[in-house]
Amino acid sequence: MRIPILIGMVGAGIIIGALYFGGLWLTLNRLTKTKSWSLWLGFSFLVRSSIAVAGFWLLGNGDWQRIVALLTGFMIVRFLSIKQIRPESLQTS
Repeated sequence: MRIPILIGMVGAGIIIGALYFGGLWLTLNRLTKTKSWSLWLGFSFLVRSSIAVAGFWLLGNGDWQRIVALLTGFMIVRFLSIKQIRPESLQTS
C-alpha cells in the first residue's frame, strides 16, 4: 500500500471522526432544550453511526490497511475530543 494513500485515509478518518463527535456534541447540547430527548438521542445515533459506517465501508474498500488508517484518524479525533471536554479536575498531567 502506498504511503500517500494511507495518509489520505488517516485524513478521511479525521473528517469522519469530526462529523461523528461533532454531531454527538451538538446532540448533547440540544438535549437540555428538548422534551423528546430519547427520540433526539436515538435519531442522532442512527445518523452519526450511518455516516461513520458508510464512510468506513466506502473508503475502506475491503482493504485492511485502509480501514486501520481510517480508524487511526477516527481515534485521533476521539482522543482530542475527550481531552478537550474533560473537566480540568479529572485531567492528569
